[in-house]
Amino acid sequence: MERLESGRARLAQHWRNPAVRNLAVILGILLILCIAFAIWYSRYSSAQLKQEWLDREAARVGLLAAENPEWAEEWIGLLARSTSPSPDETENGHRILERYGLDTAIRSGWLPVIGDYRNRTLWSLILGACGILVLAAALIYRESSRQQRTIRRLAVSMENAVKHNKPMAYRLYEDGDLGLLASGALELSVRLRETIEQLHREKAFLKDTVADISHQLKTPLASLMIYVDLLQDRRLNTDHAAEFLDRCRRELDRMEWLTLTLLKLARLEADALEMNINESPLQATVQEAVSSVSRLAEDKGVRIVVNAAPASLAVPHDAHWLGEAIANLLKNAIEHSPAGGEVALGWEQSNVFTRLHVQDQGPGIRAQDLPHIFKKFYRSSDSGSGVGLGLPLAKSIVEKHGGVLSVTDNPAGGTIFHLTLPLHPFPSSPSNLTEL
Repeated sequence: MERLESGRARLAQHWRNPAVRNLAVILGILLILCIAFAIWYSRYSSAQLKQEWLDREAARVGLLAAENPEWAEEWIGLLARSTSPSPDETENGHRILERYGLDTAIRSGWLPVIGDYRNRTLWSLILGACGILVLAAALIYRESSRQQRTIRRLAVSMENAVKHNKPMAYRLYEDGDLGLLASGALELSVRLRETIEQLHREKAFLKDTVADISHQLKTPLASLMIYVDLLQDRRLNTDHAAEFLDRCRRELDRMEWLTLTLLKLARLEADALEMNINESPLQATVQEAVSSVSRLAEDKGVRIVVNAAPASLAVPHDAHWLGEAIANLLKNAIEHSPAGGEVALGWEQSNVFTRLHVQDQGPGIRAQDLPHIFKKFYRSSDSGSGVGLGLPLAKSIVEKHGGVLSVTDNPAGGTIFHLTLPLHPFPSSPSNLTEL
């Protein structure tokens, strides 16, 4: 539906309004009725005037025929004469009539034909005008009532949408300003419902997040309190004190990592994190990610195997953030791989995308857990040491690059994560799109 620009509307835009078209139809009908009434009344009035004139002349001829038949014949001859009287004859006749007071100053009531014609014309015009006005009022009232019913239905539907969060039950699809108003009201109600639903989802998410954070922080805090109480014991020897201090340090590191990861997720979800996406070699980013988890792999006894990357593999990405996403995938694979196992990292490239595979030799993911593994604080098993934030963070970072992160089971055992990045990503912000 075409939007009307602000300012004065053109005639064509006015004509798109059904109310304007209906009013034009009403005025056209009234005009036709007025013309038809004028034609009918002119014929009717002339016929009546002619009949009354003939009756008057017939009465005079009958009176003359009874008294002077020869004058009646002469009078009839004058009446039937087709030629127009000369100016002299007309002037002479007026002088004769003036002798008897029959001039232009005579009152119409003294001439019955003229009086009857005047009264008939007056009342016919009054009744005709009243009839046309009544018809015009009825048609305009009908059109106005239709518009009022439409506006009232829209108002009631909008009230239900605003106050009761219900979808608009009444929808109007037509051109013109009222159609634009109805379309805008429908769009507003849809956005309002989406906003309310989003607020409910965010409220539920905030509630769950607070509960999960409190649960995750409760364990390290309890451990810290116990270790602090033990350290305050003067009977504690030096070796135990060093061990307790090391455990306190690990718990503090865990709390710091949890807090920083939650802040990163919050910034990514709020679209408040700017990424410096440049076309650069992806293999260098992968090597940095492998280096960051090499110590964890050594402690776990897991070997990381990186297949040779295709030549000149350059992908638009932010090396820091994408490296963190790959590192989280590697950490997850290492944690779920058995000691002496292997984590393989492979490549796949086409003219449209580049895909990175991270494969482990763990027990795999159960089918009922697959739809939930990218949710915050979700853990498919107790074999890992994570808290369920690495995969959601990796997924948010990949999607910020315009890519897709997915997971499948490996028929040979284990799990395969697929990180797909487009070679020509779309703009991540709608403001960067060119408006057509």
